[in-house]
Formats: sequence, structure tokens, C-alpha cells
Amino acid sequence: MTYSGEPLFPGRRNRIPPWVMAVIVLSVVVVILVPVGFVVSFFYVWGKNHENLRFPSDDVTLSSCRQDAVTGRPVVEVLVVSEAAQRGTFTVHVEFRDARGKGKGKGEGNSSPAGKRTVVFKDLERGGTETEEVVGPAPVRGRPECVVADATFLSTALAATSRPGAP
Repeated sequence: MTYSGEPLFPGRRNRIPPWVMAVIVLSVVVVILVPVGFVVSFFYVWGKNHENLRFPSDDVTLSSCRQDAVTGRPVVEVLVVSEAAQRGTFTVHVEFRDARGKGKGKGEGNSSPAGKRTVVFKDLERGGTETEEVVGPAPVRGRPECVVADATFLSTALAATSRPGAP
């Protein structure tokens, strides 16, 4: 079916004016590109802020984990080599587990908890090394497992000396 009569609105074209098209395109660009720009800039800044990030647990090593022959309790040697930018105190929480236990849960497999101990290394300078032997609170029946449950660092440097060039 075709229409063969006169146009309904003579002299009028079905064309969008250029300024309306420009407003539509600009609105779409703003609605799409501005949020994308915010997301990209967020991840760029986040990456720059975290590129040299160190965790205190990176400075902690458990060098030996054994069972004391007399008491049967686990014994571990905790070594801290400070790579922090300034002097500070390390607090290390060591978790002891009995490898022969039948505990299930929290992803520990076939080991059961044998307690926790906390050891504090006070006022270590950058590059400073300190070792301490920690004894578990309860005897274990089998081979002990020793794990760093948590390690924290608290700077003890004065605020004025923590930044180079500070007045």
C-alpha cells in the first residue's frame, strides 16, 4: 500500500537539527565516558599508592618448629628482619597446631589447635634483626605445626623524623 497524496505537513522535513544531534551525542559521551574515566583514574591512583606496599608478615620468618623433648610442647624460633622504612615495634601472633589431631574446620585439614602465643620485638631499626624462641601453651602428641597467624607493625619514630626533609 502506498500513499499517493499530498504530504501531511508540507514544507517540513523529518530531519533532526544539527544542534539537537550535538546535544544528544555530548550527553551520551558524558554519561558513558565520565564514569569510565572515574573508574580508570581510581585504579591508576590505587596502583600508584600500593606499588611499594610491604606487609609486616613479609619481615617475619619461623625458622624452626619442633616439639620440646621434656614438656612435649611446641617450640618455634621467630626471626624478624625489619625492612620497614622507619624504626618500630613488631607484634607477631604465632599459632601452634597438632598435626596428629583430628580437627576439621577453618581449612586446617587434619590438625587441631594447640594454642597461640604473642611475641613483641620492640623498637627495631630498618635492617635490624632479632630472634626469640616461643614455647606453645599446650603439649602436642604429634609433629607440631607453627604458623604466623598475624603480624603487625607500629612505628616508633617521631612524627618530625619520619619524613625526610620535615622541619
